[in-house]
Amino acid sequence: MMDTTDLRKAYAEFLAVAEAGGFGPPPPGEWDAARLLAHIYSGHNQIASVALRIAAGERAAYDNRPSLDEWNLRRIVDGAGDLAGMIDLVRRGAEIYCAVAEQLPDAVLDHPVPVLIISNDELIVDEPWPLAQLVRGVGAVHLPRHADQLRKLVA
Repeated sequence: MMDTTDLRKAYAEFLAVAEAGGFGPPPPGEWDAARLLAHIYSGHNQIASVALRIAAGERAAYDNRPSLDEWNLRRIVDGAGDLAGMIDLVRRGAEIYCAVAEQLPDAVLDHPVPVLIISNDELIVDEPWPLAQLVRGVGAVHLPRHADQLRKLVA
């Protein structure tokens, strides 16, 4: 079973930045605050889904491209209604993500998962990772990176 203390802390820190607000428009080619939150929500739900599929005995892979897709991000933002709705969606998604992570047996966490991660049209990862590495990467890398992006949007 996974200890999610650090993961929960990373979510709390990310959400604190989002809740502080004061965001201005993004630089050209960057996401606004709502799209950053939608990206977090989409990507983390994908990882939780992969984890549950592996726990169910299915073959699963993680590909972050749906969390980069403009149509998908807009769909999530529109469904949330506004930035407060997006923050609430990410908060609820964080609870689901952590609950899934906490319940995964070690055999599932050790399972290799094909991982494809792209960022700014650059290939970042294209190799198998143990599921635990993918799940923990959310707190260790993904949330802090995007919290920094949110901070840079403060007007």
